[in-house]
Amino acid sequence: MKKHDNYRPVFLMVILHIFAGRLKHRNTAMTCNPVIKFNFLFVLCCLLQQVWAQMPLLTVADLTLKIPAKGEETLYYGFAQGDELIFSFREEEGKELTEVAVEEYPNNTRFADYKTSGVKNKSIRVTQKGVYVFRFNNKQLLKGRVCRILIQRVPATDETAGFNTNVEWISSFDTTYRIEEHQVLMGYDTLYTREENWEFKKSAQEEIVLFDKTQRVFAKTSFTNDNRTCLRIDLPPDTETKAKTRKLTGWAYWIGVGKEAGNAWAENVKMVGGFAQGVIALYSPLGGLVAGLVSNLAIPKTGEDVYYCVLNAQNANLFLENKPFVPIDWGKGTGGYGKFTETAQNTCYICLENDNYLQAIDVAVKVAAIADVKEYLNKEKTRQVINPRMQTTRVEEPIITPVTIPVTAE
Repeated sequence: MKKHDNYRPVFLMVILHIFAGRLKHRNTAMTCNPVIKFNFLFVLCCLLQQVWAQMPLLTVADLTLKIPAKGEETLYYGFAQGDELIFSFREEEGKELTEVAVEEYPNNTRFADYKTSGVKNKSIRVTQKGVYVFRFNNKQLLKGRVCRILIQRVPATDETAGFNTNVEWISSFDTTYRIEEHQVLMGYDTLYTREENWEFKKSAQEEIVLFDKTQRVFAKTSFTNDNRTCLRIDLPPDTETKAKTRKLTGWAYWIGVGKEAGNAWAENVKMVGGFAQGVIALYSPLGGLVAGLVSNLAIPKTGEDVYYCVLNAQNANLFLENKPFVPIDWGKGTGGYGKFTETAQNTCYICLENDNYLQAIDVAVKVAAIADVKEYLNKEKTRQVINPRMQTTRVEEPIITPVTIPVTAE
């Protein structure tokens, strides 16, 4: 028999005694009236039901707890289904606690309050048997908090009045899942591709005519024209493609004055053509000079003189302004020639000066270059390419973690 059951007979005896006394002093008409008797008995039954149904208030925990600075304290208690949980707490000095919470384990928050110094008789209905967690959080940096805590319960029935509120800890396993992607080989795809395959075909030397004209240079006393002039020579750049490369190896110039220049040049052409059959037959006189196949060229033997020089762009401007300049090559006479195997400049100038006071002169200027040319032939190849065909699959990988969980003692 439960403790509160001992008081129920006493309550019944008191109520029956009151009821009997009341009937004794009533007159016969009143007690015999069935309506009055029914109403009185109904009220009596209600009173008896209330007395009988009243359940006791049981203390689960009554304690003083110190929560350290920047710390948290947690209490665990079990409750039966239908219990009314009554929670109270106060900070002994009336200072605020950062957070107070009551949770139904594992993560169902039933009550929470923030920056509070006390909670009085907070009632929570327990819908199912389980463990309740009481959290007290203090985020103060320097000082702890001392709290008075009272946890009570009102059982729903006589059977749960003696429920054991202690908590036991048991070992268990928490299983979560990590989704990972895996590449799965599904097969192979075979492709055939055409690939370029450039092979050397041949090499040769190519002659390029850069300048071939007669330039008039006016007399020194000319009122309308200058006795100085410059001719621009653009050397061909090196080129490279898959099928052909061309690299400049050198260039040469030839100068002749007057009608005698034509005769002298014809003599040079005849000289080159008169050689025995060989590679020299492929070149002009200037080409042969650059290639090193001839060492001397004919120039006019008679006629007017001309001053000539080879300059870069900066010195060509100085030449035209009659200022000091630095030539790359120079000479004076009825003609001249020269060759260059180093081509640091992409553009050069052949500059001419006539020092005759009265007579203009006609100067024949010829320029040619030699380039090494290599040709390649594309012999395409068919290549077989085997590529694996992959498919991405998503796999759930279980992660099992050992944990300790609270459970009710019964």
